Amino acid sequence: MHFILKMAGLVLSEISGVVVNQVFWVLIFVVWFLYKKTSNIEFAMLKYRLPLMDKMSSSLFNGFIGGLFGSFLVVLLGITIETYVPNSQGAFASGITYIWIIAILMAMIHVRYLCFSYAGGLVALVSLIFGFPNVYVPGLMALVGILHLIESLLIWIDGHSFSVPIFVKKNNGRIVGGYIMNRMWPIPLVLTALAFPLMTGISSISGEAMPAWWPLLTQQQAFEYAIFFVPVVLGYGDIALTQVPEQRCKKSAYRLAIYSVILIILSIIAAKLPLFAFAAALFAPVAHEALIIWGKREEEEGKPLYDGSGEGICVLYTRQDSPARKMHLEPGDRILSINNQIVYSENQMIEFLGTYPTFIWLEVKRPDGSLKTLEYQNYREGINSLGALIVPRNPGIYFEINDGASPGVQLYNKLFKKNINISK
Repeated sequence: MHFILKMAGLVLSEISGVVVNQVFWVLIFVVWFLYKKTSNIEFAMLKYRLPLMDKMSSSLFNGFIGGLFGSFLVVLLGITIETYVPNSQGAFASGITYIWIIAILMAMIHVRYLCFSYAGGLVALVSLIFGFPNVYVPGLMALVGILHLIESLLIWIDGHSFSVPIFVKKNNGRIVGGYIMNRMWPIPLVLTALAFPLMTGISSISGEAMPAWWPLLTQQQAFEYAIFFVPVVLGYGDIALTQVPEQRCKKSAYRLAIYSVILIILSIIAAKLPLFAFAAALFAPVAHEALIIWGKREEEEGKPLYDGSGEGICVLYTRQDSPARKMHLEPGDRILSINNQIVYSENQMIEFLGTYPTFIWLEVKRPDGSLKTLEYQNYREGINSLGALIVPRNPGIYFEINDGASPGVQLYNKLFKKNINISK
């Protein structure tokens, strides 16, 4: 236990440098810019934008917690990325550099490929087959697993925050309600590296020798280690059509956590049995892609929770401090009647509330089929709106589920096709 506390102190000491790290501040600006850009969808659906500062503060706080958790695991396991080369003075961060280059190139095919599971798996396979780049595959795959474990934790606790209601046209042409989740977290991450010449290494903490089992992902060499700070960004993008955002996030986080643990276990085994390095390198991208396809198919083919057809009218979203929120009207509820008048459409509801009733009661059907009576009163001003977004039968604005053109194709069109048209 004393060793673990000392290790935690070492991680905290290194992470404290995040305040003066210029790259980390650049990443914060990128997250701010992307949040600001996506706020257009919020305005289109809600007629107002969710507070940008609230989004940023939530991302920074939760990202810091995730960074502490992940950094502690990295140092505790003694994960290194570089393969040990005697008398080498190479840059210990080159493994990360290769991954970033591959990830950016793959993102030109599709944005979701901007992920260490794909780039890391590809770099690992190339290294195993051709001996280049010079990376320690078990350590690299363990790092990918830990990054996704951090991501699963953040999705669980924060993935549903600031979800935006939308109307979606499915592949079968049916239009339903849903939510998009779009969260990003700047992560202060501490990594372990081999202590090359002219670097200060660690073989003990505060004068105490490391335990005999450390590092767990050893390269079977007797040398010292150094720790260094690397800022990264983790992101989560998903859509919820068949369940509320919080349930969708918990299911995604649970699956991603299992994926991460399996990958870490394969990496630890690979440190002892090199043949398992191939298994870990293949598992990382293939299993991650399977999770993506599984989730998309679930939402596309499953029974929609927010359906404009059927009895009554379906609630998609309730505004903060609105009558709907105060009377505990929830997304997915179906309003069957108001003050004993059967409700067939949103316009009928608007007409009724146009009389400014001072007391209303709603007969509501919950997603589980149970019936509830909800009440609200305002004797001073009357009630002219519920403050709820209803799923219309024929919405005037909607989004479509498709992959769209790849960033590479879009860039090509902007650089070349536009110029051709001008020359004519």
